[in-house]
Formats: sequence, structure tokens, C-alpha cells
Amino acid sequence: MLESLSSYRPFGKKILALEHTKQGTKPLIFGLELVQKKGELDIHQTFRLNLPGEIEKIIKTATPGYVVITDDQILSKEISQTGTDTEILAEAFPNLNLNDFYYQILRTSTTSFIAVCRKQYVEALLASYQKTTVKVIGVHLGELKAVALSNYVKNDVVNTNTSNINYVDGAIVSMTLKRDTVPEEYVIEGLTFSSTHTMPLAVALDEVLQNDRITGNIQHQNSGLQKQYRESLFFTKTLQIGVGFLLLALLINFFVFNAKYKKWQVLQEELQVFTTQKEQIKNKQSDVNTKEALVQSIRTTGFSKSSYYIDQMIQLLPNTVVLNSFTYQPLEKPIRKDKTIDLRTDVISITGKSTDKEGFTTWLRAVEGLSFIETVTIAQYGVDKKNTSGFELTITIKPDGTTN
Repeated sequence: MLESLSSYRPFGKKILALEHTKQGTKPLIFGLELVQKKGELDIHQTFRLNLPGEIEKIIKTATPGYVVITDDQILSKEISQTGTDTEILAEAFPNLNLNDFYYQILRTSTTSFIAVCRKQYVEALLASYQKTTVKVIGVHLGELKAVALSNYVKNDVVNTNTSNINYVDGAIVSMTLKRDTVPEEYVIEGLTFSSTHTMPLAVALDEVLQNDRITGNIQHQNSGLQKQYRESLFFTKTLQIGVGFLLLALLINFFVFNAKYKKWQVLQEELQVFTTQKEQIKNKQSDVNTKEALVQSIRTTGFSKSSYYIDQMIQLLPNTVVLNSFTYQPLEKPIRKDKTIDLRTDVISITGKSTDKEGFTTWLRAVEGLSFIETVTIAQYGVDKKNTSGFELTITIKPDGTTN
């Protein structure tokens, strides 16, 4: 296991590195993912692809990654000049137009290793990843990043997919084109990997170690890619936080609304009950008012009229006729709870007994002759064993009957 990723925090605890290379004439992509486990670095997975679009089969979620180009689009040179970038490029590629090319330079104490590539090719490669799950945040040229292995390979030759890297005293002394295609297995500090994945591992380690011995104008491109990714990451996190806050606000609003709505429902139910009770009270009050008006009418007019009628008919009453009852405006039917009281208006009901039929008949005629009487009807008349006749009369009063 290698040292922790504690010094590498910009984009998480995983580092994805991809090498764009060739085996013979066939383009290939070798990938490696380095991860921190319990404070130590380990190789999470390695893979091999043909095209950038295939990476979504391996990397399922959006992941930042570094790309190193080692195919035939890279021009490499080794010179003894160790001065400035301009001096080194002038000696290695005198007619190089930096408007069209990216370059990187690795310096040792006596040697400079240069790798250049057309900008057009790099831009096309970046474009091929735009619709994939990998967000490229750094591009490197050639095998220069193999310098990251120098602390672990003091004196040895390490093969990459395309080159043989020769180390002496922890420094790279040569990079030569590899002739055979047989992969080799390496173990460095507990990490086991194939020579086909040497460069992806070196790129990942270099990002951890933050090696500053490599310079070049592609660094500006890489800075732009990282800034763009940070802004995208910030926007995504801000959007997630915003959406989360909005959902939380909606959830709180839902609970508040639900509580208020339940209270509103309770109030509506109480209002409905109150309205129903108010309507019932109103109806009861109307019934009471009607009955009060009826009682009042009976009290103010009924009694005075009934007294007048009794007085007029009693004056005509012979000694042979005895009255048992005299009812003014009798009930239509018995009084019942919660039922309307119905009266037979303008009607007098009289019951009594007579001991003389002729006297009774004379009295009836006299009653019929009263000005306020409209009709006199014998509802019942019968003779008992003692020659006393019981009778019941129904007398209709004229509608305009008066006590005057």
C-alpha cells in the first residue's frame, strides 16, 4: 500500500486515470482507479476499452479523471539542454508553432524530456468525453508522468505499454520505444499492476504527490478544465441543496397546510352544526311566535267573543235546557308534542241536556235567529230512560261576527 490520499482532496478520495495509446495499429484505452482504504492507497480496479464512449460500462456516475496520451500523435525527444522552456523547445523543435501545439517538459539534472501534441487532437479527445460519465480535469503528454514512480524504483527498468523507462538513483535517465508487446507484472509498495497500466498508475500517483518538475503550456488548459469542473460541481451541489431546501420547505408547508386544513375542517363542521342548530332554533322560535300570536289572539279576542256569545245564548236558554260545556273554537284533534295545534275557527261546540223537546226546539230557533249565528247543527241528540235528552250542537259563527 502507498501513502494516504490525505494530501489530495480537490475532487474526493478516488483518482481515475486513463491512458490513450496503441497496440500495433489498434487504439486502446487503459484505465486505473486508485482509492483510499483505511488511510492507505489501493488499486480499486483496472480496465481496458476501445473507445471513450464505452467507459460508462465501467464508471456509472459522474467522475473526474485524468488523461495521458501516449499514442502516435505524441512527438517525444530527449536533449541535454536544461534551461528554460523556450530554450529547450528551440533546441528540440526549432520550428514548433506553440499556437498549434501543446507541450510538456520533464527536467533532470542533465537531461530534458519533451513531449508535444497538436492542440486540435487534444481538443477532439476532450470532446469525445463530454457526453460520458468521466469529466476530464487534466491532460498529460507522453511518458513524462513516469517520474512519479522514481521514489519507488531506484535502479530498475519499468515498462509501460509503449516504452521502457530506465531509472538510476531514483531519476529517469532514458525513455526508449518498447519493441515487444508482452505485458509484465509489477509490485510496488504492495500494489500489483500490469505494465499496460503503468502510466495510469503513474498519473494517479503524480496527482497525489503533486510533482512540480513537469512544465508546459498544457498546464493552462488543465487549470481551465479543473476550474470548469469545480464550477460545475459547485453548481450541482448548490442545485442539490436548493432542491433539497425547496423539498424541505414544501414538506413543511404540506404539514402546516395539512394541520391548518384539518383545523379548517373542524371549524367547518362546527359551523355546519351551529348553522343547523341556528336554523332549528329559528324554526322553533317561529313556532313559538305563531303559538304566542295564537294565544294572544285568543286572549284578546277569543275570550271576549266567547263571553258575548255565551251571554247572548244563555239569555235565550229555557229552564228545561241545561248546558254541560260551551267551547269556542274547539280543537281539530288532540294536542300532541311537536305537532301544530289546529283549531276549528268560528265554531262553537255545545253539549247539554234537555227535559222538554219543544222548549229545546224553541231555544234552537231563537239561537239561529241571533245576528252572529250562521248555522246551527245538531251533532247528537238522544233520549235516556229518565226522559232527559242529551245533545251536542255545532254552531258556526259568521266570519264577520261581532261582539257589538
